[in-house]
Amino acid sequence: MKKFFEITALSICLSLVSCGSEKPVSFVMSEANPDGSIAAQVDAAFIAKAEELSGGKIKIQLYTNGALGDNTAVMEVMTKPNSEIHLARVAPAAVVKYGCPLSELLDIPYTFESREHFWSFASSPAAKKLLDEPYDNNIGVKGLFFAEEGFRHFFSTKPLEKPSDFDGKKIRSAGNSLMTDIIKAYGGETIPVSFAKLYSALQTGQVEIAEQPIVNYLANHFNKIAPYMILDSHQLGLHEVVITTQAWESLSKKQQNILVEAGKYAGEYCMKISQDAEDKAKASLEAEGAVLANVENHDEWRTMCSDVINKASKENIKLYEEIIGLAK
Repeated sequence: MKKFFEITALSICLSLVSCGSEKPVSFVMSEANPDGSIAAQVDAAFIAKAEELSGGKIKIQLYTNGALGDNTAVMEVMTKPNSEIHLARVAPAAVVKYGCPLSELLDIPYTFESREHFWSFASSPAAKKLLDEPYDNNIGVKGLFFAEEGFRHFFSTKPLEKPSDFDGKKIRSAGNSLMTDIIKAYGGETIPVSFAKLYSALQTGQVEIAEQPIVNYLANHFNKIAPYMILDSHQLGLHEVVITTQAWESLSKKQQNILVEAGKYAGEYCMKISQDAEDKAKASLEAEGAVLANVENHDEWRTMCSDVINKASKENIKLYEEIIGLAK
């Protein structure tokens, strides 16, 4: 955590910001992915719009490439008082473990049929309910907006062509129970490994299979050591940007609205760039020798996960059906 001491000078001046004021404020934001990734580009769009709408009074310093830690480490800091990290781009699973069960619905396999389905959800009342869930449950953060970086697919050090290729394989899990259930449904052995250690784990054989959206697979150079990917689309690589409750409540209503509007802008920006970025990533991967195996029919994969889907959705089935029903 020594990085946190290096950013003290950039920390938010919470004591200077009182309700109803628009005094200058500085935030620190964490991003696990590298510069140039879809996530980092969306972060940058959000930051630029917030600064523009505030007339330069809202400043956000972005740290990319996991410089401040992975999702788990960052959430541990942000959910405590006086966090030196004020905003972060995290996966839904990062808030689920703090007592936000509704957010787990977004990670249920084969929930979203397409990107269009997701963007219908992102502007719906259901999305607002999930963004507000961590704030309502007093875990120390509030969701601002959703974005996506394409569907997630499994990749491996050995060829992947069908579900039986997962039998007995060592598959990386980020530690959340839903991904563990998905891996078991495919017949694999779950191996908990942090994202920061995933590359070396693949190199050493600690894990044989992992999963990421195509753009992150390329951006993190996983294709160099695990060149086989099967396009199973088991989950959408969606994420949300969260802000600490302390930072949020320190802002005036006008400043809060600025961050919300900047989030809407960033979501629209993401919608414009994500498919194009994925298409370019596919072309680059194939040029570098990666093997991308298409899945013509996902029914077999979905059927293998049917128990996982039923188990994860049963406690909040009405909301889950609402999300499913937003498919066009």
